[in-house]
Amino acid sequence: MTTTADVVRALMPALIVGVACYVLLRWAAVSLLTHLETGMEYAVNVLVIGLLLPEYCWTRAQRRVSGHAAPFAYTYGDAVCTVASAGHHCVSTVLSALREAAGRLGHRGALWGGLMGVGALLWSSWP
Repeated sequence: MTTTADVVRALMPALIVGVACYVLLRWAAVSLLTHLETGMEYAVNVLVIGLLLPEYCWTRAQRRVSGHAAPFAYTYGDAVCTVASAGHHCVSTVLSALREAAGRLGHRGALWGGLMGVGALLWSSWP
């Protein structure tokens, strides 16, 4: 049997999540997506550095020994840079589309987003 205390215990976190979703979607999403785009760009750059560092060390050692780099070294570096460029482009495209969509979101859209957050929380806690 469900008591009033059980209902309040289930509704209070749902209301807090709903208000937080509304505020996030209405006023904070655009700036957060802008900062996320910069952060994702930095993350891709760090990944590229991690992928290029062994090739750099190998090429440097190869030049000390033979005076020239291995022929595949430049191909590997070009492939990594091409994949990184594609990653930058994909991240930029997706996040700019999300930023534009969040910028066009009005009070009703943010309210629906908050209600969906409440529904998801209540659905997940349903016995």
